[in-house]
Amino acid sequence: MAAGWGPELGNGLMASRWVEDWSGVANAGHAAPGKATATGAGHLTLSGEIRVRAVASDNAQLVEGSDVRQNQLRAIAGAHWELGPHIRAYAELGAGHVDDGQAVAPANFQNDAALQQVFVDLRATPEDAMLGAMFGRQEFSDGPRQLISLSDGPNLHRTWNGVRLYGHGPRMRVGAFDLKATRLGVGALDETVNSGERLRGVTGSFIVTPGHGPNTYLDPFWYRTDNNAYRLAGVLGTDHRDTYGVRLWGRSGQFRFDWTAARQTGDTVNGRRVDAWALFTVQSLALSEGGWKPRLTSHVDVASGGGGFDGRSVHDFNPLYASSNYLGEGQFLGLTNLMIVAPGVTVAPTHKTSVALEYGYARRLDEKDAIYAGGGRVYGGTEHTTGHHIGDLARLTGTWSVNRYLGFRLNVEHLRPGGALQRAGFTSGTYTYLDATVRY
Repeated sequence: MAAGWGPELGNGLMASRWVEDWSGVANAGHAAPGKATATGAGHLTLSGEIRVRAVASDNAQLVEGSDVRQNQLRAIAGAHWELGPHIRAYAELGAGHVDDGQAVAPANFQNDAALQQVFVDLRATPEDAMLGAMFGRQEFSDGPRQLISLSDGPNLHRTWNGVRLYGHGPRMRVGAFDLKATRLGVGALDETVNSGERLRGVTGSFIVTPGHGPNTYLDPFWYRTDNNAYRLAGVLGTDHRDTYGVRLWGRSGQFRFDWTAARQTGDTVNGRRVDAWALFTVQSLALSEGGWKPRLTSHVDVASGGGGFDGRSVHDFNPLYASSNYLGEGQFLGLTNLMIVAPGVTVAPTHKTSVALEYGYARRLDEKDAIYAGGGRVYGGTEHTTGHHIGDLARLTGTWSVNRYLGFRLNVEHLRPGGALQRAGFTSGTYTYLDATVRY
């Protein structure tokens, strides 16, 4: 769970498909066709994903009358070749399509074909350790999801180019990486390496609880990010940041928790000094293991703000490559100049279905700074309005896993604006999607 390979999806599936290991199932004679097929000294595993999503956005970006309806398609095909115990290769092709607004759709939504991943992984396993190095184009999601993610909302995941080193032991691991972003084009196989956007750092994870039961993990991290196309208060420039902190996560009995503290230093647009911080706390408590298995949930997120518009040192926290669905795929809110308290509840009416509801109350920390949406987008004019109340964000999510291959998901988000947004002329907004995903 703490290997740093990205989110698990259940039934042996992972969000990053290269992580999956079907060899044990194959050795037992239960592998599906195309999984861990013997090839000399190794084996070959094929994977694929099709996602169809219908999106409805009313008052998009909280602008009255700006309504969007769009159907989206994700198509992914991957091949994982284990050439032996010490070397493997992975390659993945992806395509994304939208049926409306193709001319303005970004390349991670509208894309004829992209070489999403192609890398070689060299690995050694001395005694009870594992040492390895991955070279090439790869997905990367090692760290708190409020900072590092695959960006699963768009049709195509975010990928990187470079080297990733890792060392794993029975009770700890450490990793180091030097990666440059992939710049997608909308045509076929026209992506390039973006040398102006770089991610370096060191991550780790340590088991801090004794025994072999549920574990608690302590994950220190340091990310060095360089971006020559960073936008601050409407001005484009270069941003260099060091983001360092610690994540404590795990469970104790019926209580689950995931807490992160982060600090940012460096310099940003026009050489201004960065001094920012954030605190993310996610927790839940199971009320019953029977019936609908109700669970109380909550998350409290605080991210500093200030200085973006007034020439001071910049206190605006940069959420780097945060999960696109952490605060909602509608991107009504971003993790900058924000405090949000969001209690909720989840239930599982059947073993294949779940429903989650939460209601978040959002405020800005610095009244002299703007209110931010996802991706660092500014709600124009809010830097001049008074008031701290941003608004209330309600979210409803339902899932249905038909079988190990097919699943459905419904998501509804509604932001009711507070005074600070209303005084700048913004209205309420609703974002809804329904999707069907087939993974093999």
